[in-house]
Amino acid sequence: MIKDEIIQEVWRGKDAIAAKYKYDAVAMAKALQDREKKSSAKVVNLHAHTRTVSSAHK
Repeated sequence: MIKDEIIQEVWRGKDAIAAKYKYDAVAMAKALQDREKKSSAKVVNLHAHTRTVSSAHK
């Protein structure tokens, strides 16, 4: 298996966040939601988008 440095870095970040919240998924989700609320970055809600069929695909 080839080692991918980018994937390894992402996993290290994931592991650090999980350890910080003692692997409590609810605590991690709440912390991420709180961070999202404080951020000025635009967040995309994929659930808000509906799929439409264009006339080219009918």
